[in-house]
Amino acid sequence: MAHGLDCTVDSGTGSGKTLCQIILNLLYPNTTSITISPLKRLQILQAAEFERWGIRTVCINEATSSDRELWDRIRDGYYQHLIVQPEQLRMYQGHLPRLARLLHKQCFLKTIARVHVDEAHFHHLAGLPQHGLPPFRPAWGMLNEFRLRLPKGIPFQALSGTLPPHIKTAIHNHLNFDPNRAVSLKLSSNRPNIVYATHRIVGSLKDFRNADFLVSIPYKPVIKSLVFHDNTEQCAGLTDHLDERLPPELRNTGIVRHYHSGMSKEYLTQVFEDFCNPNGMCKILNATEGASTGLDVPDVEAVIEYGLPQKKSMSQQHAGRGGRLGQLAVYLVMAESWAFTASLDTVVPDSTDPDRPISGRLTKTTPKPARAGLAMILYVRSAVCLRSMISQYLADQSAEALSISFAWCCDRPHPEQPHIQFDKRTFFPGRFIYEEEDGAIYAGAANEPDRVHLNPPLTRKRKARGVSNRKVDQRAPLQTLICAWLLKAHSTDPLRAVRPASFILDAKGIKKLSTVHPDRIKTVGDVAAALEETEEWTLEWGNAIIEIITNYDAEIYTPSIERPTPTKRGKVKENGAAGIDTEYELRAKRAKITAVLTEANTN
Repeated sequence: MAHGLDCTVDSGTGSGKTLCQIILNLLYPNTTSITISPLKRLQILQAAEFERWGIRTVCINEATSSDRELWDRIRDGYYQHLIVQPEQLRMYQGHLPRLARLLHKQCFLKTIARVHVDEAHFHHLAGLPQHGLPPFRPAWGMLNEFRLRLPKGIPFQALSGTLPPHIKTAIHNHLNFDPNRAVSLKLSSNRPNIVYATHRIVGSLKDFRNADFLVSIPYKPVIKSLVFHDNTEQCAGLTDHLDERLPPELRNTGIVRHYHSGMSKEYLTQVFEDFCNPNGMCKILNATEGASTGLDVPDVEAVIEYGLPQKKSMSQQHAGRGGRLGQLAVYLVMAESWAFTASLDTVVPDSTDPDRPISGRLTKTTPKPARAGLAMILYVRSAVCLRSMISQYLADQSAEALSISFAWCCDRPHPEQPHIQFDKRTFFPGRFIYEEEDGAIYAGAANEPDRVHLNPPLTRKRKARGVSNRKVDQRAPLQTLICAWLLKAHSTDPLRAVRPASFILDAKGIKKLSTVHPDRIKTVGDVAAALEETEEWTLEWGNAIIEIITNYDAEIYTPSIERPTPTKRGKVKENGAAGIDTEYELRAKRAKITAVLTEANTN
């Protein structure tokens, strides 16, 4: 980078890639570096690290202050390091961010000496279309436009701990790396202190007994664990389940917590700091995808996937959250049953993307089993060493690719070295659950003599279906009658000059009244309950409305205009004549024609 060469740094998580950026700022303190970073939380952590070295740093995202003095300092090169999100470099949500505007000013461009793309794999995962789906964050797929705006000769550096060949090639092509002026640095991505294991989910992910191995009964001290989930409901559900397994005196003390984007910033900060603190109360953190990047917690002993990840590249990012200080850590993938039985016949055999979904093309409604990537399916089904599967995925041919720091490698058999096979049951305090061929569920494997038979998972009884709503074809005529009454009532209202007709009854209330089944709206009190109105309103308007509904129901249910049964072709038979509209249908058609204009007048 000091010689102006483009550079790719392909090195495992926790290996010190941030130092590659720090050194350049220390060597050239009068220049400005730009680091493109994916997440706000990661930006904050990076900024704190740079500030520790005395490097003036500022984070730029949609929440950055618009203070003029701040932006004047950015323009004039006061800050040595700008950590920005890619959306701030181009048109975003219909407006041009302040940083994008500065890119048109030569005085600002002259201060930029280099650009670092941190977590560069986001270009492929979030910035490009994925097998039929649009990009999740298109700005990551347009960094080449940003490079064209900069003066010629500014070097780019792409850094990531997960750069398999297909992702690395895409990044080189996208950022226009010249093979004659580019350097690729690769260290082994193998984390020798991490032990790999898998486990088959019993039933569904909603049966949280699958995670009972994290908290034992009787209670034993828990190990510090980070559990990844597909959604926030699972985060909260498993947190409650594990908290209930704790002794009464330890419940609700914060030993088990959850962390996801739907929470307030204050709560997230509190949870994050507690989990990062070696002396904090939080020992088990249930998190979503956002915690997979930049969560630098040194003493995590176990990282668990509660459900099969879609891509192996993200799985490797998750695994890198454990054992950051070089201590023993376990990475456990808990896969659903379908992962072991899904057919691979439709998978494209000659594709260069090992993470391609087994179903081929994706849509927004494609279920999770069809979204699963081939690499992850082969990983959990593997009968050979899991560490070797990872080295093949990352094309890691170094001498350290299969080295281990502790007694175990993974939970697969090693015929030549049987002693390095890992038994996950000896590591976690509680027991795993298993399902036999006959469907019986046990806490403990078949070779454990004291295993315990478990009852089937509790299922919620389906609520008995109550009275159905009013028939759809009866609603429009009733709405027409209510709207006509409303117009008349409003025209005679002494306060019509200060309150609109919607004050009496709005369109939402009209729709609700026409939807309620006739059997549930027989009195003035039923009207008030359906609309959740006050007693004062009910005394003033309730009698008129219930009279309209009562008369309407009495009329439509008289035998003379009861709707005839339609034939298979949709025509009615009445007095031997097929296809003749009944009085009921004619009234419904007239109501549909006038309903829109009536509602518009009411509004």
